[in-house]
Amino acid sequence: MTAQRQPAIRKTHPAEELPERPGRIDPPASTKPLQPATSSRPEQGDSKQSEGLMSTHNTRIRPSIKARLRRGVDKLRYETGDRTISEASITDKALQEYLDKHGL
Repeated sequence: MTAQRQPAIRKTHPAEELPERPGRIDPPASTKPLQPATSSRPEQGDSKQSEGLMSTHNTRIRPSIKARLRRGVDKLRYETGDRTISEASITDKALQEYLDKHGL
């Protein structure tokens, strides 16, 4: 009779220890989505929908902010399952909100 042995070194994939992915979060139907502030410039109305993220804007930001942005993008992609979320799209929306808030 031999003893049942377990290997000393286990070769497990790191993803096996991850928890299950949460379900997709859909907002309730009764909740209205937030509307961006309206501006007095009429040429922006239709161009926002068709305008893509084509132009680059080179600027310096703190490494900690860049790291938070990357973690935020990864978290939002994971939680919502939406692969269209990117650093560029979040930066674009943040700049839009800031400019609208300050009336620029």
